[in-house]
Amino acid sequence: MAKEQVPEALWNAIAPLLPEPKPSPKGGRPPVPDRACLTGIIFVLKTGMPWQMLPTRLGYGSGSTCWRRLHAWTQLGAWPKLHRHLLRVLGRRGRINLERAVIDSASVRALKGGAHTGANPTDRGKSGCKRHVVTAADGIPLVVCTGPANQPDAELALAMLDAIPPCAGSRGRPRRRPEVFQGDGAYGIKAIIAEVVQRRVRSLLAPYGKARKEHGSGLGKTRYVVERSLSWMSNFRRLKLCYERFGEHFQAFHELAACLICANRIEELGLTGF
Repeated sequence: MAKEQVPEALWNAIAPLLPEPKPSPKGGRPPVPDRACLTGIIFVLKTGMPWQMLPTRLGYGSGSTCWRRLHAWTQLGAWPKLHRHLLRVLGRRGRINLERAVIDSASVRALKGGAHTGANPTDRGKSGCKRHVVTAADGIPLVVCTGPANQPDAELALAMLDAIPPCAGSRGRPRRRPEVFQGDGAYGIKAIIAEVVQRRVRSLLAPYGKARKEHGSGLGKTRYVVERSLSWMSNFRRLKLCYERFGEHFQAFHELAACLICANRIEELGLTGF
């Protein structure tokens, strides 16, 4: 059952990144297989189920085992490496459209607080987090970042633009820069636009404050892809609210969600041999 829940594209990509399990010198039962633990982690991500309620009869191991494996793999940096690998696979098949990169964010309420949260100005100052996403022109998530809800969107714009990984195309050298960087009025500060242009990227950031004076920015016909990707993220019930005590785990769940979106796209296209 565990194997059916993890896309083959995802498992083939992450298996080389995971350390070999070491048997305990004291003996005892063998460790739960990595694929079963990964399935349990994805099960929690999709359902929003608390770790303690994860049924052991499903064959994923206990919630504590899956949590420890998530923590260990997060410390190893497995999730960003996995995301970059899947993007390379899609890029080599010409499935990443870097004609534009689109940025946006969404806030969620945080139930347990923590250093990674902040007072949400859109939720009466309650503790919250924010997810920031940069997508390609077709909605594939290129960069995912989480932070406190009171962090201005514009603070992360340039860092996320610079964080776009090299995306190899079907021909030529891998690209790191999109032709256009697009976002709403929260990002269109003059200094940021100037920095974007300096990076030889055309700016389609809506002028700051325009949305407050006029209805819309006129960019929604092409900017909708990032809103759709944020909606895809919300389909993972563990991400609808922040249940995590540590920001690194909330970030890990977002990176895993981005990897699942990429892996599902690979499966849909029938891409193999990577």
